[in-house]
Order: sequence, then structure tokens, then C-alpha cells
Amino acid sequence: MFFSCSSDDDPITEPQEEPFTVELIATNTNANIDEVTIFEVKTNRPFISITHSTDNFTTSRTVSKSQGDSFGTSLTLYVDTANLGNITYSIRVVDANNNQITATSTLSFTVEKGNALHIKEVLVNNFYDKDNTWDTEFSNIDVNRLADVFFSLSKPHVDLFTGQRYKALWYKSAVKENQGDLTWNFSQENLYIDPNALIHFGLADDDGGGVGQDLLLGPPFEKEINLAQYSSSQPNNITLEDTSINLDVDFAVEW
Repeated sequence: MFFSCSSDDDPITEPQEEPFTVELIATNTNANIDEVTIFEVKTNRPFISITHSTDNFTTSRTVSKSQGDSFGTSLTLYVDTANLGNITYSIRVVDANNNQITATSTLSFTVEKGNALHIKEVLVNNFYDKDNTWDTEFSNIDVNRLADVFFSLSKPHVDLFTGQRYKALWYKSAVKENQGDLTWNFSQENLYIDPNALIHFGLADDDGGGVGQDLLLGPPFEKEINLAQYSSSQPNNITLEDTSINLDVDFAVEW
């Protein structure tokens, strides 16, 4: 007769925790320029941090909860669709119970032109004190006294978590040193915008180190362009003028 008995030294098998997983779901995988794509994030355990990217995490944004808090197991994200083509949206989330554990998910969607407006060229014809001294460290006959000009464009963006629109920087141009030709060509670039949007245009002299002088003599530091007023006539050129500061800027566009 044989007897079987267990020893107190026998190992006890601990239950294995299921892997931390995340699923990314889009309500629509096709969108037009400046439409909002809604993503649902679902995890099998609460998560404390989320990183999102449209270029495989070459650039990204991370949002984290404070210690002791979490996003739960589901979250709705609202994403701008500002660039044409096939976009791969990626997220990485961090387990709230063990911040060493992460899970990643990707989802591809397509952004089409729709009725978006393409800005093909920006030409600054005039601004206050053009051709005169903006960099006073140089003499009145030194070409370096002229403004090193760049412009910025702001437009409505969507908040990732609330879906609410807010004004944010959209594009900052290269600098035309000593005024240059004051022409920026975007015919081959992805500068598309909703034709009903408000654009805010800024113009400045770059003094280096992130410091510049406002060429619009603000406040206000930006001039507003309401594109909706051109949607019926659809001109090939939109002009921004303010005679009080000698401002004259042409935008070559394609509808």
C-alpha cells in the first residue's frame, strides 16, 4: 500500500495576474481636415498615465494623474485631424497598480481634404517701418538693422479630454533675415484649414533666443481673418490690411 502526503516545503502556486491590456477604438476612421476624431480607450485595469502620438512616439504628449488617482478603465479622447493622409494614432498607458507596467495600442485612420482651404503662399507686402531700423545695435546703413521677419498662424484646436475648441498656435514660419523677400511658399506643404475657421496672424522681428519685437504694434498681437466671409466668392487671393500700421499681407489660396 502506498501513501501520498504533502510537505510544508512544497511550493504554493500563486495565482497569475492577467496581462495589462489596452484597446483603442475610433468612432470613425475617415475624417476631413479639422474634423474631430473621437477615440475610446479601454483597459482591463485602471491606468494612471496616457501618452499619445501620431508619429510612433517620435513626438508625443503625456498626461498623468496624481498619486492615488487614476483614469479608471475607460477614457474618451478628442483628436484634431490637421494633416492629410493616412495617420497612425498611438497610445501608451501605465498601470495604476504597478507603474512599471505599460500597454500600447495603435489605430490607423485617413484624413481627406474635404472642402478645406489650402494656403499656398504668404507675401508680406508692407508693415510698420518696413525698410527702416528695427535692430538698433546696427547703424542706419547696415543691412542688419532691418527686421528678421517671421509670421505665425493660430487656429482653433480641440482639447484632448473635453472636446472643446480653443485658439492655439498652428504654424510658425521660417525667418526671413534682414527682411529677405518676405515670401513664403507652401504649395508643396500640408497647410490646410477648415474654410469656416478663424485664423489669427502674428508678425514679428526675430531677435534670437526666442525673443522678438511685435511688428503689429500690439496689443492686440494678432490680426483676425474670418475665412467664412470668403466661402461664397472663393477668391484665389485673400488680403489682410490695416492702414493704421501699414500692414498689407497677401495669402494665395486654393479652394
